[in-house]
Amino acid sequence: MSLPDLEIVAATGSTNADLRMREDAPHGTALLALCQTAGKGRLGRIWESPEGENIALSVLLRPDLPLARVPMLCLSTAVATARVCGSAYTIKWPNDILAPDGRKVAGILAELETREGALDRVIMGVGVNVMSAPPLPTAVSLFEVDGVERARIGMAEELVAAIVSGAEQVRTDPEGVLDAWRSRSATLGAQVRVGEVSGIATGIDADGALWVMAQDGQRHRILAGDVEMIG
Repeated sequence: MSLPDLEIVAATGSTNADLRMREDAPHGTALLALCQTAGKGRLGRIWESPEGENIALSVLLRPDLPLARVPMLCLSTAVATARVCGSAYTIKWPNDILAPDGRKVAGILAELETREGALDRVIMGVGVNVMSAPPLPTAVSLFEVDGVERARIGMAEELVAAIVSGAEQVRTDPEGVLDAWRSRSATLGAQVRVGEVSGIATGIDADGALWVMAQDGQRHRILAGDVEMIG
């Protein structure tokens, strides 16, 4: 199936917000901003992209999926993003992409809309620190990792294709999506803290929930939260 061309704008507040305004946009519609000034990450955090530096991308998906499968779209998008970044990049639950030294290079924000109780569309927002990163000890850019200058538009086109392909795999091969996520996970097997729960991350469910085994042997099923790697 052919997809709409990647649309590129010089600057915008938020690519996710822009796509939300396009009620009739087809599956695979993608918007890349060369500069983003008011993007959001998870939990309402601000994610900005300086002009000419990074990738601020949104992809609109209209998958034929039940609502319960939406979290798996986040998993498939995380896998797609990690692969496009490079073979050494991993995923921290739920959807942060990490460099080999554990610093964050990319993040994902999914926003879904329903119609008459069924899934209508999902807007997947992806931010990648290509040439620069926020001045935080936990963040890094791809360029800082390996010194390689990447063509951002070509990388964005590759990412769109991988996200759309991943969404199709969620429909046809959900176990394959889970296996791919597990193979890229920096979280599974690690000592973690999520809110008041700490222990070993032992698994992930099809709905995206993380299982953590506490020191007292109790298993906790975590549906949302920020993972702190403490091991």
